[in-house]
Amino acid sequence: MLTPAKGPSSSALSGVAKSMMSPIIESSPKAKSGAAMASAMALHFAGYELARGSNMALFTSASLGFGSASGSYYPLAMTCASPVSMALLLIYTRMLDRKGPRRALRSTTLLCISALTISGLLLTTMQHNTIWANVKVLSLPISQLVVWASFVFQNSYAHLLYAQQWSFLGSIFTPTEAGKYYSYVAGLSSISSMIAGTSVSKLVNWVGLGGLLGFAAASLTLTLLLADWAYATAELNGFDPSRELNKKKKSNTQSQLSDDKQSQSTDACTEQKQNKTLLRQVREGVSLFRRVPTLGALFFETLCFQSLSTILSTCFVMELKSITNDQQRASWTGNLYAASNGLSTIFQFFLLPVLTQRMEPKLMWRLMPLLPLICGFIRILPTSLFPSAIMSSSSSSLYLIAISVLTAKTMDYSLRNVLAELIYVPLDFESRYVGKEIIAVFANRFGKSGMALILSGLNFIRGGNGGGLSGLALAASLGWWGSALSLSSLIPSKQEAERLVAERDKKDD
Repeated sequence: MLTPAKGPSSSALSGVAKSMMSPIIESSPKAKSGAAMASAMALHFAGYELARGSNMALFTSASLGFGSASGSYYPLAMTCASPVSMALLLIYTRMLDRKGPRRALRSTTLLCISALTISGLLLTTMQHNTIWANVKVLSLPISQLVVWASFVFQNSYAHLLYAQQWSFLGSIFTPTEAGKYYSYVAGLSSISSMIAGTSVSKLVNWVGLGGLLGFAAASLTLTLLLADWAYATAELNGFDPSRELNKKKKSNTQSQLSDDKQSQSTDACTEQKQNKTLLRQVREGVSLFRRVPTLGALFFETLCFQSLSTILSTCFVMELKSITNDQQRASWTGNLYAASNGLSTIFQFFLLPVLTQRMEPKLMWRLMPLLPLICGFIRILPTSLFPSAIMSSSSSSLYLIAISVLTAKTMDYSLRNVLAELIYVPLDFESRYVGKEIIAVFANRFGKSGMALILSGLNFIRGGNGGGLSGLALAASLGWWGSALSLSSLIPSKQEAERLVAERDKKDD
């Protein structure tokens, strides 16, 4: 039961409110900062669910999108997400180097808010003005170009932001604290995503598909405010993650000054250091991954999982186009991801806290891919093995692929993301902020885009026939399991991770 707050209160309601807020008010600055960033992440994922539901319905729409041809265009769109993600990654790394993690997160969030707002306004206008929507540009209706751009960007920006938010949390928590709280942080995001997913069917009838993108932009605005406050609290109380970066810059500056005095070439050296070319950024990234083998193993695991995810998503889109109503498709997609987030929430709040306390992360990595692998085996079984009452339904294929997507997404949201974040905690600043973004943005998108390119080629060769994807999904599941086994051999034990963080903190002090 809630205990009444001490002191005079105007009503019983205010007493309850004070009692609920007292743990937050009395908590440490680090706890407040972590809670603010966790809330920012939850709002980010809520907005992403709204944007995803809107863009999926728009992409398969017969009036504004690609209609019956969406199954053919989907892999190509996912392929285009890779260069966009790479561009966003380059923008981020330059901002991080010049402005630090706080301003980099602020700037990239503002960029995403602007893109979602513009897309929402354009699509809303075209929904109410079909003449303008059908104006041809490059032999395509302008509505399809806008839908394409919105869909590609939506599939590019999510990892850019949430990786920065996780980087902050991984910098202020120890491995023990991370193992204790990360499941709840992820659970909060699952709850917000579930609520947003189930709200799509109601909101779309009120504000339309373009309005959903506006709501996503509004949610990101709150994300921006909370994340900035979290960094401000960290700076004020002496646990700012940028301390490592500032210390490294100071050390590099002193080294450069010493070299300049000896070589008498200060101006040339300074100019060379300030102008970071693309080639140099690539070389620094390669050098980082060579120095930290765990990042390379996680990069490969991410490629394998996202390849599997792309195959399942493509199968889902091909089956989803059988639903002709735009609002119903948006509701179907929203409900699927809401179910995934609901299952993830149960797992994160009730099972994962126990598992992370009693099991080593490397063991969980080895077991995690087994359930999607079982679903892959089931999908290649002959339909004669299933009850005829189930397979005779016109939507049986849609439900079968939906179960596979649900399983993979639930494993991803509830377990894989948390285990991946635990890997970064004992690593250095460059690994947590640069290496993580390379994996989160480039590896995620390259895995999706690379597989999407393969699927586009197969679709072209087979003349638009999407057959054979079940076997490909099973092969990708086996590849993911193998990569997870390889990664698990490089993950330190809990005790070893705690020791590494203690040594890192001593160096910072």
